[in-house]
Amino acid sequence: MWEPGPGRAADAAPANLRKTGPDPKVGQSCDVVTNERVRAFYAFWLSRCRNGRLPKKADMDPVEMKAFLSGIVLTKVHRDPLDFEYRIIGDEVVARLGNMTGKRVRDSALINLTNSAYRNYCAVVKTRTAQFLEGTAVTAFKRDRPYLMSRVHCPLSVDGESVDYIITYISLL
Repeated sequence: MWEPGPGRAADAAPANLRKTGPDPKVGQSCDVVTNERVRAFYAFWLSRCRNGRLPKKADMDPVEMKAFLSGIVLTKVHRDPLDFEYRIIGDEVVARLGNMTGKRVRDSALINLTNSAYRNYCAVVKTRTAQFLEGTAVTAFKRDRPYLMSRVHCPLSVDGESVDYIITYISLL
């Protein structure tokens, strides 16, 4: 869940954390999303899972996933305390949501339909499975136009077991 950083009021969520419409659908099944690009990225990630092990960051070759790069977000998992740092953000995501590269999710989320970005990332770490979301949101830069947001968070691992990175593909229509 979004938690305010030092000196921020609990009800003063960042401007890009706007919600409109019904609550989003969230879950571990790709049936949660209708967006074919999100489903295709998930299939690409699944193709990198071998022998029940999570793929490594190095298994996600940018050349092979060129069609997805503009919608990619790569977050690094930090422990003690558990947090997530935006490391790479694709051009389309930056254009629509802003550039949060180097920032922590607990301090500032790119977009958060239900003030739960932190909780969503935690679920990926805990379950070691992909998590899907689809819902309507208004971004910081296009407040007058809601988008249908579809995304998948996919875990990556250095050792095939523990989640060290999360790679996300986001589509905003």
